[in-house]
Amino acid sequence: MNVRIFTDSASDITLEELRQYGVGLIPMPLSCGDETYIDDKTIPTETFWKMLLAGGVLKTSQPSPDTFLEAFAAARDAGDAVICILISSRLSGTYQCALAAKEMAEYEHIYIIDGQRAAASASEKLLVLRACQLRDEGRLSPAEIARELERFRGRVRLLACIDTLDYLVRGGRLSRAAAGIGSLMQIKPIITFSDDGEILVAEKTIGGRRAMKEMTAKVLASAVDPAYPAIPLFSHDDANCLEFLGRLRDGGFSAPLAPPVGIGATIGAYIGPGGYGLVFAEN
Repeated sequence: MNVRIFTDSASDITLEELRQYGVGLIPMPLSCGDETYIDDKTIPTETFWKMLLAGGVLKTSQPSPDTFLEAFAAARDAGDAVICILISSRLSGTYQCALAAKEMAEYEHIYIIDGQRAAASASEKLLVLRACQLRDEGRLSPAEIARELERFRGRVRLLACIDTLDYLVRGGRLSRAAAGIGSLMQIKPIITFSDDGEILVAEKTIGGRRAMKEMTAKVLASAVDPAYPAIPLFSHDDANCLEFLGRLRDGGFSAPLAPPVGIGATIGAYIGPGGYGLVFAEN
């Protein structure tokens, strides 16, 4: 049975990667003021960053069940199985919409994977790449691929540093008072995802230099599995990311590194510019 793999735009997968790996995209709507955009990866990410940097507030919403149903019905009619890898259900209602569409499709060979610890951005993408690898190896059934992905997602880890708190305020994730105190103290939070896909603050560091040092130490102390590429990520400006990668190399980090991934509009709307981090699989 052929396997069709789908993901949403929160995975920050590019058009080139969609074509390269044969992955279908479920685009997520974005709104800024009175305008609504569909994040189908045809709009340059820089377009959204210009809106954000000009003071715009980007809001995200989940795709409709009909969007999923169209993709699922096409696979059903062709007799293909579906593996659909989505942003954590703790961050978005996208997973629930996909489940509703599966019910409407009335087709048993649809497997919906909640990103959970592989919640979004490059961590979600790493789960997608693992799905493509398993599909292309051809050894596992669709149900076995789904079970392997559910095991693998628990090994995916993201560590990232947020450079500014302003965008968390704009997105309603942090109070203005708390952000004001944090900015005054030059707090740079280091974040990760919990096992069920919520954003956790792993550490609150004071100052960019201290944050960079702590980020480097945390990664170097991690049990990184070299069988999978570690994916660097950055939001808008890659300067902090490149410095971070230099520190990792100087510290003896030896796992293969993928090219840095720019965080897209869905997650970037809350992180703001200057953020950086690394996604990797743990042993």
